[in-house]
Amino acid sequence: MRLARINTASGIHQVAYKDGNWHAVSDIFDSPLQYTGESFAEKDCTFLSPVEPRVIFAMAHNGTPDQINNPPQAFQKSTHTLSGPGDPIYRDASLGQMDVECELTAVISKTARHLTLENAMDHVLGFTIGNDVTLPEQTPHDHLLLQTKNGDGFTPLGPWIETDFAQHDDATMYVRVNGKQVIQSSTNQLARGVAAQLVYVTKYTTLGRGDVLLGGSPTSMYAVNAGDQVEIEIEGIGVLANPVVAS
Repeated sequence: MRLARINTASGIHQVAYKDGNWHAVSDIFDSPLQYTGESFAEKDCTFLSPVEPRVIFAMAHNGTPDQINNPPQAFQKSTHTLSGPGDPIYRDASLGQMDVECELTAVISKTARHLTLENAMDHVLGFTIGNDVTLPEQTPHDHLLLQTKNGDGFTPLGPWIETDFAQHDDATMYVRVNGKQVIQSSTNQLARGVAAQLVYVTKYTTLGRGDVLLGGSPTSMYAVNAGDQVEIEIEGIGVLANPVVAS
C-alpha cells in the first residue's frame, strides 16, 4: 500500500491509496488504518515529504559490494535539509560540485534499538525514495559532513511510502536529469542490505516512529547545476522530482 502526506484545498492530510484515489487516514502509522471518509483525486494533491522525521540518518561507505570490508558507518543530516517532491534543491556554486544521489530510504514504524537481522524489518513501515544531495568538494575539509550534506533542500523524500516492497535489497533505480537517463543501478550493489544497516545504527542509538535511514548510493550519484530538473526513480515505488536552483 502507498501512504503519503498531501496538501489539498482543505489542508494537509495523511492518506492511503486505494481504488484510484487517496483516502484520508487518522495516522499512517496506525494498524489497521483508520479512514476518516475524505478522499482526493491525485490531480488535486500536492505531495509533501511523506514523513517529518525527528532524525535523518544516512549510510556512508555502503555504495559498492567491496565496501563490506570496511567498517559500517552512518552520519546524521539536519531535519532542516528535509524537502518534498517538487521542492527546490539550493546550489551555492562557490561550494563546488553538487551531486544528487538516489537512495532507498527506510521509514521506521516504531521504537527501534539493538535490532537483529531477524527482527529489523519488523520495525520498518515501508520505503520511500531519498535524494542524499552532496557537495563532494567539501568532504576533504569536513570529515563530520556538515558542509557536505546539510544545505537547504539537501534531503528530498517522496513521493510516498510503499509498504509492500519485498525487493528492497534488489531494487532497480534510475537518475534522470532534464529528461535524460544518466544512471541505472540497483540496491543489490550495496555493501549492506536494509536489515544490516538497521542493526548497525540501532546498536548505537534509538530510532523512532517516522525516522528515516537513507541506505547509501550504489554508484547512483550524478553532478547537477542550477537550472537542472532532477528525477530519481526506484522501480516499485515511484519517481521523486526536484529542481536545482541557485542560492
